Amino acid sequence: MDTASRDEARFEDFTGLIAAINKEVTRIKSVESAKLGLTGADIMCLYYLGKHPQGMTGAELARAASVTRAAVSRTLARMEREGFVEVQAEQGATTRYRAAVVLTERGRKSAQGADIAITRVLDEVYAAQSDEEREQMYASLRSVLGRLRMISREDR
Repeated sequence: MDTASRDEARFEDFTGLIAAINKEVTRIKSVESAKLGLTGADIMCLYYLGKHPQGMTGAELARAASVTRAAVSRTLARMEREGFVEVQAEQGATTRYRAAVVLTERGRKSAQGADIAITRVLDEVYAAQSDEEREQMYASLRSVLGRLRMISREDR
């Protein structure tokens, strides 16, 4: 195989596998969240807020879930209207982005349902690998992500 063909195959393998994994994770989030009457974005907010009972700001949620602040803001506004979360406005706060968002009782129950679904999916995925293989995979993915972040910042 010549260099150009090898580079094409590497590019297609790399981007294809990453895109396919992301697509399947998105599909699973959609299916599992629909079973709970939620969206994939709801699941991510419930997950992180469930891990932070003291609350998180919209900006913190956006960073944790790797989505835009605008997307989190829309999701939180709807979840607040539907009674899943409560925004705890602080005295003198000039923006809701800085206010802590906490789960309501309804939100905590939904977060528990989300945790059960997440655990079930992860158990199935993890059954395909040994602990050592999984740790090696995560180390490789962290390394790739680090290099990609470095490259993306060099190009600015």
